[in-house]
Amino acid sequence: MKGTCIPDHKISLSIFGSLWSMSKLIMNKTRFGLPAFKNLDACLISLIGLIMILIYTRHGGIGISPDSIAYLSVARNIIMHGSPVDYTLSPLVDFPVCYPFFLSIVGFVSGQDPLVIAPWLNGLLFAGLIVLLGSLINSFEGVTRSYKWIILICIALSPSLLEIYSMLWSETLFILFTIVFISAFGRYLRKRSVISLLCCALIASAACITRYAGVTIIGAGLMLLVFDRSLEWKKKLRHCLWFGLGSISLLLINLLRNRLITGSLTGPREPGILTLSDNLIFTGRVICNWLPVSGQQSELVSGVAILVLIVISLLFLKRSWSGIVTLSTENCFAAFFIVYTVFITGISTISHFEQINNRLLSPLYIPMVISLTSWVPRVIRRLPVLTMRLAGALAILIASGFAVYQYEQVSIMYDEVKGSGIPGYTEDAWKNSETAGFLRKRADYFDPAYEVYSNAHEAAYFNGGLITESLPQRRDKRDTFELLNGDAFYLIWFDDFSDNELVKFRTIRQHADLIKKYDFKDGDIFFVRPRHSSAQQR
Repeated sequence: MKGTCIPDHKISLSIFGSLWSMSKLIMNKTRFGLPAFKNLDACLISLIGLIMILIYTRHGGIGISPDSIAYLSVARNIIMHGSPVDYTLSPLVDFPVCYPFFLSIVGFVSGQDPLVIAPWLNGLLFAGLIVLLGSLINSFEGVTRSYKWIILICIALSPSLLEIYSMLWSETLFILFTIVFISAFGRYLRKRSVISLLCCALIASAACITRYAGVTIIGAGLMLLVFDRSLEWKKKLRHCLWFGLGSISLLLINLLRNRLITGSLTGPREPGILTLSDNLIFTGRVICNWLPVSGQQSELVSGVAILVLIVISLLFLKRSWSGIVTLSTENCFAAFFIVYTVFITGISTISHFEQINNRLLSPLYIPMVISLTSWVPRVIRRLPVLTMRLAGALAILIASGFAVYQYEQVSIMYDEVKGSGIPGYTEDAWKNSETAGFLRKRADYFDPAYEVYSNAHEAAYFNGGLITESLPQRRDKRDTFELLNGDAFYLIWFDDFSDNELVKFRTIRQHADLIKKYDFKDGDIFFVRPRHSSAQQR
């Protein structure tokens, strides 16, 4: 039987229109004195975010990257064995412990594998983020309903956040912790109680063991305390000490545990290979992608990054100096933006890890939007009536154009994944891989007397449950020497996986005899015998 096929983007627009109508109805009720409805508009808009995640992930499920497999394997091992080890049976050190424990709790309570329930989990986290942000916006000085709706819709349609919440990444929880902290710190600024300050410290501490970059939340809190002119200096010092000590407590425990188990605080870290100017360019490109600004010219994008940082810093200093709106949560967003931006660009210069991208900067998206716009309704309301109407119309026009720009970007993103899945290990290319298919069916092929290596050892685990070793980094001469001068081993080679940091295939071939055991369209399985080795051919 034939039926009419409605395009996905039209379904999304229909849902959006229905929710918008319901939101207007509810806000009309609020106008007549029903405070219970005060944040229900945010609840309705949060459904847009939830639906967006479910639609985006419906083809192949949640997106999985190598980091995702580390989180997932630890969560599974906690559920099944009560042991926080990853897919190599090594203790989790490169990442903090909170997110895998969170996944394990979700998996235990739901009775399902975290991978299966992840789309709903991330959708609910995203929806909760929007609801909480709506509650925070209600506390802004001079806030209007139009401003709140536009901001929340821009968050729900954000390509930056859609990318994050469609993946199994710790940023999904970390961004929520960031907004929870800002909400709690705004409460502290109103109450000035030690209890509320310690609650902020506890949230910051939990964020630090979700991502090591959580130290930026501590920095933002201390920055707000230092610039708070209403605190007498002795009390300010005490509050800084209480907050600082409380907020680093869980992180210190995590680091001490890492040190005792592996002798390293956060795992091996390479020195930086990029300059500060390089990282400013990468930061600017991400921000330009968030905004309808071309990100091609290096001077332009780095200038955009610096300009945004300067503007938000000036807004923060103005609020802090005036003392009138120091108690507002708007300044908390600005403080976090400043500290996190400086931290990421700085640490990326000092230490070598993945290039600055949307994932690393995603916690900045909401603080940037709020910091750059929260003052607009207040300023417009102070204008003469005619000017106020014209300025309000212009502001709504600009904001609506930005929302349309985001929706178009999201549509492009969805068109790229709707037929093959989100790029990563749940994508169709991996599901249809001959090499991965062999591992799923014949994981018991490998003789346990020999170690198994792979250029994508996380893929070997994800597809076959195999415990394999990663090929060593090219920079690590010692590990490379031991590999090529040790015993024979198996090598699972994925043609479609490329990591320039690992030992090259040609290097292995130069120092060892490779006996091909299986030849697939997208990979091979070898038995590798270093030339000095006496191992028998397998």
